[in-house]
This record gives sequence, C-alpha cells and structure tokens, in this order.
Amino acid sequence: MDNSANIEVTDNLNSFGDELSPGTELCGQQYVIDSYLNSGGFGITYLARDSLGRKIVIKECFPGAICCRTEQTVRLRSKANESEFSKILELFEREARALSELQHPYIVGVHQIFNDNDTAYMALDYIDGHDLLQVIEKEPERLYPDQIKQLLLKILDAVAYMHDRDILHRDISPDNILLEADNTPVLIDFGAARESATRVSRVLSKVLTVKDGYSPQEFYLAESEQAFSSDLYALAATFYHLVSGKAPPSSQVRLAAAAKQQEDPLDPLNAETIKGYDPYFLEAINRCLNIFPNKRLQNAREWRDLIDTERRKRLALEEAQNDREMEMRIAQLVQDSQQQTPLEPPAAQPAPPPDNAVSQPELDLAADTNLADTERDEVDAYMDEAAPDQTELDAELENYDDFPVVSTWNVVPLDDELNDEPDFEPDFEEANSKERSGKMFGQFFAGSYLIRAFRVALGMRVREVNR
Repeated sequence: MDNSANIEVTDNLNSFGDELSPGTELCGQQYVIDSYLNSGGFGITYLARDSLGRKIVIKECFPGAICCRTEQTVRLRSKANESEFSKILELFEREARALSELQHPYIVGVHQIFNDNDTAYMALDYIDGHDLLQVIEKEPERLYPDQIKQLLLKILDAVAYMHDRDILHRDISPDNILLEADNTPVLIDFGAARESATRVSRVLSKVLTVKDGYSPQEFYLAESEQAFSSDLYALAATFYHLVSGKAPPSSQVRLAAAAKQQEDPLDPLNAETIKGYDPYFLEAINRCLNIFPNKRLQNAREWRDLIDTERRKRLALEEAQNDREMEMRIAQLVQDSQQQTPLEPPAAQPAPPPDNAVSQPELDLAADTNLADTERDEVDAYMDEAAPDQTELDAELENYDDFPVVSTWNVVPLDDELNDEPDFEPDFEEANSKERSGKMFGQFFAGSYLIRAFRVALGMRVREVNR
C-alpha cells in the first residue's frame, strides 16, 4: 500500500510542469502540498497542510522568466541569471520578514520562512473564503451598501496600520482581498517584492506588475515615485468596481486623455444614480481615483474619517467644543482686560525716623542749588581764605603753559582778562523740570563748589560750559 502511494506521487511529479505536485513534502516533512492554487510571474501558491493536519498556504519564490524545475529542484535557465536570482530571493525573504511583523486581523499572517529545493518559501494563514472578485462576478447581491461601507472601513484600518510601518501593498485589487464567511476582509499577496524584483532584473522588468483598471498611472512608469496615495488609488478602484459593478478604465488611458485635454473616461460615482450610499462615501472614492497623486486623499485615516459617519460626527463635536472653549477663553481675557486699569505704582514714602534718632539732613538737589545768599557768601569767604597766594601759583605754573585741562563737562581755560565769575548761571527753576533733569545735574555739577575749589587751587580761570 505504501509502495503504491509512492508510485502515485512519482507519477504526479512527472506529470506536472513548473508547479509542485500534490504530496510533495517541504521543510523536512513539516508541510505537505495538497493542491496548486495560482501562479504569477514571480511565484506559485499552493494549498498545503502542516504536521498537525491544519490547512496552510505555501508561497514559493519562482520567477518563471529565469527559472525552471527539474523534478522538485528549481534551476536557472541560464547562468547569466544567477546574480539576478540571488537578489530576487533576498527580496522575497525580506518581504516575508516584513509581513511576519504585521499583526493585524485584516492582514494575512506569515508563520514561517524557509529554504528548500534551492529556492525560498513562506507559510501563510489559510483563509476559508472567496476573493472579492469572485463575489463581484458570482454573488453581486451578497453585500449591501452598509456592509460594503463596513468592509471598506476595516480595510482602511489595515492599510493605515501597514502604512504606519512604511510598508506599501502595491497590488491591492479585488482578487487580493479575501472574504471570510462572515464578510471579514483579509488583505493578501503583497506586491512589494515583485515591484522591487523588476528593478534588479533586466528580464523581469519586461513582466508587468500592474493590473489595468486598478493600478495608478505611476505604477506603469519605471523608477516613478510611489506613495501611500498609490495604494489608496488601487483600493478606490476596487470599491468603484464593487459599488458600480464595473471596473474603472485604465489609468494610462485616463492620463492620455488628460494630456490631450479630453474628458476623463471615468464616470464619477454619483449619489443620485447609485442609491444607498451617502455622498461622503462616494466622493471619497472619487477623490482617491484622481489621476494625479497630489490631488488624492493622502492617507488612509483621512479617508476613514470622511466616510465613518459616527466618527465624523464625533470629530465635528470635538471641533465645535474646542471652538466654544476658545471663544470662552477669549471672552474671559477681554473681560479681564476691561476690568484692569493701569495704575502707577505709588511713590515710596520714607519711613518715619524713630523718636530717639538724630535727624539727618535730607539730600535735596533743588535745595542745594538754591542756597541762601548769606550761606553762599560765607562759603565764598572761606574758599578765599583757603586759596593760596596767586603769585606763588603763577610762578609754580610757569612751566605748565600747555597743561591740558580735561573734564567731562568741557572745562576750558580762558584769557586772564576774563572775569573770575563764570559767564553761565544755572537756571535753577529749569533744573526742577523732570524733562531736563539730566541737563540740570550737569549744570549743577559744573557750577558746584568742587569746581570752584579746583579753580582756586590751581589759580586758573575757567569757563564752565554745559555739555
């Protein structure tokens, strides 16, 4: 019985082409291939079972343009492709590791990455359901507008999650969204590795990694900038097909029409002709289908906020509440400013002296500059007595004819025949003015007794000039 089973497997191996035959064991008998699912230009997908008998999906790295199979082993068609194949394997494994870090209920999970048959594999969750393309074509009445809206909100949550981690799907389309029995969506078959592979392989660059109707125009251009809005275009095209029943025209055709300034061949979704959907829902799809990336919605959260009615109401209430709080704060500030009157700080009053303290004369600039004539005469008499003999001073200063006189107040010597008294008399009334307090102080100092004493001591006649 065992021998017959082995013969059957051998016959199957010989009867299949590039794909592995049912019964093939992988990863040291940990997985067994049940059946072939589908294939593309870069890999083959199988339904398999693990060692516990659970269903699993196996994805094999198999770029058919440069590879073939000898029994189970993957071989290169030419040695010239050896470097390219090594880079493609590296990209495949890098994508698998990146996907294995995504833990989200609406993104397919990656269980394991392993090498076998001289190529690489990844083991993924098995999703028991149909893809969205099958639902559109075979069960168009399965989903109601409210269910479609909830479906889109869940996928947007998944897209926002992977975009937050700087991962682009690059292949969102109806056949890459699986629906479970309860209509829970799951994103599968990320195209990031395929897109990168076309850049490292001259042969694979000829293999199209786009899907007409769903891929944005920037996916058709080599080395073009691809952003989060690129995924949003593909998602909008998918739901355009689901809502309207027809796929949108190719973005290349639309771009050509725009270049010729012709009418866009895409008919926008309209709430008047498509019943059951609110205008926000349809308008968001139309915006994301804009042919120019900078005119689309730029992130999945922005899209979600536009179509989630409850969230939109909550955000509007929060914004209104914030505006109301701002108005109240401004009104309070205005009220506070009106109640406050600018008051000048009171002048500091000197503390009264204690009863037993000896009274000290207060410094009063005005009083000092308004000495009584009798006091001034007494001081002048005292200064005249203290002055040295003029003859002695003249003899002593004979050798100092060029003695420079420097003063902050521009004191300059005059001829001997000028009067002893200064020509300038301070205006003491003007000195009391606040506006000219600085000038008053200069006038007072220039006419003070220190200068007069200095003049008497040197025997020089000077004129005090206010600066």
